[in-house]
Amino acid sequence: MRERDTICAISTPSGIGGIGIIRLSGERSHEIVRRLFVPKQKEFEQFLSHRMYLGYLINPETSEPIDEVFAVFMRAPRTYTKEDMAEIHAHGGYASQRKILELLIGQGARLAGPGEFTRRAFLNGRIDLVQAESVLDIVRSETEEELRCALQYLTGKVSERLNLLKEQIKDSLVLLEAAVDFPEEEIFVDTDLVRRRIRGVMGTIEELLQSFYEGRAVKEGLELLIVGRPNVGKSSLLNALLRKDRAIVTPIPGTTRDLIEDVMYIKGIKVRVVDSCGIREPSDPVEEEGVRRVKERIGGVDLILFVLDGSEPYSEEDERILAILDGRKYITVVNKIDLPQGLQRDVLERRGVGWLEVSATNEVGIAELRERIYETLMGSQPMSNKILITNARHVEALKRTEDVLKKALEGLERGLPPEFSAFDLYEALHHLSELTGETAREDLIDEIFERFCIGK
Repeated sequence: MRERDTICAISTPSGIGGIGIIRLSGERSHEIVRRLFVPKQKEFEQFLSHRMYLGYLINPETSEPIDEVFAVFMRAPRTYTKEDMAEIHAHGGYASQRKILELLIGQGARLAGPGEFTRRAFLNGRIDLVQAESVLDIVRSETEEELRCALQYLTGKVSERLNLLKEQIKDSLVLLEAAVDFPEEEIFVDTDLVRRRIRGVMGTIEELLQSFYEGRAVKEGLELLIVGRPNVGKSSLLNALLRKDRAIVTPIPGTTRDLIEDVMYIKGIKVRVVDSCGIREPSDPVEEEGVRRVKERIGGVDLILFVLDGSEPYSEEDERILAILDGRKYITVVNKIDLPQGLQRDVLERRGVGWLEVSATNEVGIAELRERIYETLMGSQPMSNKILITNARHVEALKRTEDVLKKALEGLERGLPPEFSAFDLYEALHHLSELTGETAREDLIDEIFERFCIGK
């Protein structure tokens, strides 16, 4: 990237809207906009920073107005990028925004690359790499919980925790380096203290790593698979959970031949619900393929709803499905409780299977089932202000940090010279600094910002 260029981009979604914002950043951003902007009030000698001015954007070749706009001039360093910035708030139409962008480029700006404004904010030290990644998470947030987690990153709460870990590692390094730098002094190193500090850092890292399941649930969502023999009401249950008619429901067994998927939200968690064909001995190649797909999917989902028909006796097909679910996380749902009951509950009791009773058609017990799904997936403790790791890159960096801290700890416990453990602690610092961006490779930085949209 040519980091000293003045860049410009449309920062609002493309299309027709009330307002379209064109943003510039760089040392020539004010000069370029002033060439094109004519304020309605002529008495201005200079434009004040961070104030909106009403006027016209003109074509310098014809002196004809392009659009009536607000212009904003923002002086460094109190800007998003810590550079001089300007914004043009025009009407949100294709022709107006495209023409304004052409004029800005004609005056010497260039079109920004994906995420280049946020990249400059990172390179200029306004935010670290963890905070920069959260900008994209905020833009893509679909739930309040997802937004809350992203804001924890943007406001620096996660970075503060990581920087504290780095300081604790540096404190241990000070003690070890004293012995390394002045071996002739026979300086006493309190290795017990160093070990306690390292274990404390490792404990915090382990706590962060364990939060990734919840973090992944918030950011990416979890998957729920509905299984059972044909005609137990799986599709009706899907519709009841989603609160819409997503699957076709008929009294004919085997109506669902393939996997049907849709998304529901429970307390801010995105859950992809998958309805499957009934598991039985297939009667034709199409049904055989459907059953094969169900069995293949079982191994990769986060939770399974095993549906039984409360109006019919427990069958051998039910028993075979229960055997397939052995070792999996599942909830047994007894459906059709609005009909005369024929299911022997004592069979489930003898097998140690707990169950929840519902009527999918009458939506009885559905609220309780949604609550049970959430508690089974996420636990009963509210997440509130808990810091969650939501990014796989962060997990990898924390794991590498944890691995070298284990080596440092093992070296101290084995009585190896302090320089061995000091080297491991330096490596741990490197991994944490790569996470926050101080030592991140250029190709990694490129990869992160290429995922951004142009204009952010």
